[in-house]
Amino acid sequence: MSTLQPIIHVLKHSSDEDILEQFFEYESLIWIDWREDEGDIIHYFNGQLPEPHQIQCKIIQIDKPRGVDIVLSSDERTLTIPFADDRTDRDSAVRAMEEMIAPQYQIRWFMESLGSDTLAFLLLSTEQWMELEKQFGKEKLEFHFQPITSESIMFSLDVDAVFKLIETRQKARTSV
Repeated sequence: MSTLQPIIHVLKHSSDEDILEQFFEYESLIWIDWREDEGDIIHYFNGQLPEPHQIQCKIIQIDKPRGVDIVLSSDERTLTIPFADDRTDRDSAVRAMEEMIAPQYQIRWFMESLGSDTLAFLLLSTEQWMELEKQFGKEKLEFHFQPITSESIMFSLDVDAVFKLIETRQKARTSV
């Protein structure tokens, strides 16, 4: 069975709540809890990457209220995750990982996990995402699998924003 087959099945039957619920068991989803350690997040994404493309993660103790810097590196580049001075956060870690693996790979947020304290992500090659976009259209694909950008806010959304987004998605569901 193709790696994309379960994703294609979800996109073909996206109005079927049972199929969407079944997809929550898809083995390639990467589940991240809102309390997750940022170093673990990098490890989870690396678990989906071929070994030569995995990102190195170095945690360095620093003299700031957050206590650490996390430095990501590959053969091509190095990136210190741009956290606030007083804390680390999952959003910044996910965005930095996306930046490190682009353009060859993309992380997307499985939007059906919105509203939970544990969010689901899917990492595929850009080529695979393009294949899905060609088959289902950009709007439908992004409705279900939101690309991670430098502006993405996932874990830091306040409750009102989450409920508003869920309501907007419910209204839009019939059109995608």
